Amino acid sequence: MSADRPSSSSVLRSALTAGSAIAGAYAGLAATRWAYQQTLPPPSALPPALDWSTHSLEVPHGRAQLYVRPGTGVPVILLHSFNAAASSAEMAPIADHLAATTDRPLYAVDWLGFGGSDRPDLDYAPDVFGRQLYHVLTDVVDEPADLVALSLGCEYAGWMGLQAAPRVRRLALISPTGLTSERGPSMIGRAGLAIAGRTGVFELLYYRLTRRSSLRDYYERQVFLDADAVPDALVDYAYTTTHVRGAAHAPRRFVEGSLFLDSVGPEIYGRLYRPTLLLSPETPGPTIQRFDQLPNLLDQNPHALTHKTVPGGLMPHWEAPDAFFEALMPFLTGE
Repeated sequence: MSADRPSSSSVLRSALTAGSAIAGAYAGLAATRWAYQQTLPPPSALPPALDWSTHSLEVPHGRAQLYVRPGTGVPVILLHSFNAAASSAEMAPIADHLAATTDRPLYAVDWLGFGGSDRPDLDYAPDVFGRQLYHVLTDVVDEPADLVALSLGCEYAGWMGLQAAPRVRRLALISPTGLTSERGPSMIGRAGLAIAGRTGVFELLYYRLTRRSSLRDYYERQVFLDADAVPDALVDYAYTTTHVRGAAHAPRRFVEGSLFLDSVGPEIYGRLYRPTLLLSPETPGPTIQRFDQLPNLLDQNPHALTHKTVPGGLMPHWEAPDAFFEALMPFLTGE
């Protein structure tokens, strides 16, 4: 045997040493995660995002939270977006306006894995959220409802507009996703995120990247067009809702791109037959979303879809509320 070639025993010793180091690092990381989790409150301890009563729904994977303001007439269901800091707090200006100007029954859903709902460590996929919304439409709300959804929440609203069409009267979709060819990270990026998730690295990074300063930077750079319009209340609740036990589980699946629906433009929005209002920014600017396929979609389904642009970025109900409600309210009151 050549003197320059390592013996099998030395190779084995090196492998065992490296394996021990990796195992020790993983054990240390797991211990760090566990210790930090013990310092966090459960999701049920969150302060309410809306000044309405809260109700618990038992869904297949845990307890989901629903905000309710009783009333009479056609119900309205508010659906927040999916992101690292999502909750019904995103819909607060709409909730407050509807409560002040109508007597209609009002509901706001905290998706499982977000807000005051349970945050189980499970393989979050579209069916989890589709079943949750279907349950609300069929077992909670007494009659067909109007759905008002934000961003990725629009995809699930549209999906149920087809799957539970008798329970849906109208849909208002604010900054809907699914209108561009760019959908989530690359295959390499997904693989890296999967490894980060299994090893616990994603969770530790998540809590660092959801500091108040980081959240404000996200809203200023990717959601709002006017950085000065980002409200403290939105940032504060985003921070609060991201620092509870299990907060990173569902956002990891969102970042991976696992929560998007396939071909949502032509196969869902393009097939809707309930009156649907699409609201998008007058000038999207540097926001995280694009609406390149919107013209083709409107040509595909001109009978059901109506499109209006409003000032501001992806949350116009925060940034330009007067123009936003001028566009939304006549649609919701239509017969």
